[in-house]
Amino acid sequence: MSTSKTATKSFPSIGGQMCLDFANTLGGLRGGETQEYLSSYDDLVAWGQQMESMATDNVAFLLLEKQHHPHEANAVLASARTLREAIYRIFAAIATNKKPTDTDLATLNTYLGKSLAGGRIVPVADGFGWEWVGDRYALDQMLGPVARSAAQLLTSPQLVLVRECMNTSCSWLFVDHTKNHRRRWCSATGCGNVAKVRRHRQRQRPGPTGS
Repeated sequence: MSTSKTATKSFPSIGGQMCLDFANTLGGLRGGETQEYLSSYDDLVAWGQQMESMATDNVAFLLLEKQHHPHEANAVLASARTLREAIYRIFAAIATNKKPTDTDLATLNTYLGKSLAGGRIVPVADGFGWEWVGDRYALDQMLGPVARSAAQLLTSPQLVLVRECMNTSCSWLFVDHTKNHRRRWCSATGCGNVAKVRRHRQRQRPGPTGS
């Protein structure tokens, strides 16, 4: 089987963790105007390829399987969006010092339980580590690493550094690795620049004139 076919769509990667980049595959503001980056199963495969949540050698096979089993592929896409929104709500809640809902945690745990089933301990350079053996024929193989990434972040000291973009028309999440931990925007060239332009225009507006 040829493995030369690859998915070429590019996705933003500003979250600092795979699970947050996955949550950020919906642009704009939840509950408002949004931009869907996962419009098709092909997009989901392209995301998995870019973020290395699946083997590149599996891309051609999955795109071919999607053609043979379109209903199953569409079901995986729907499941991926369900997982994505659960992950978004979990970390958005944490970013605002709120408690994630049991429902969203249950959704994450469903995918996590499936993904952990392929884990095994193997020797590594400095001792032992985890290796995850996935089913290369599974249409949802890119979702296991996402669930594990979310679990790792939830149990990591970095959890307190999770932020949501302060732009009122954006709901992207990120881990704030800046020195003073005062990062406000998903990106300086995106929402940060929009805010800068807005502040500049406000300063340029003429003040009230006397009569």
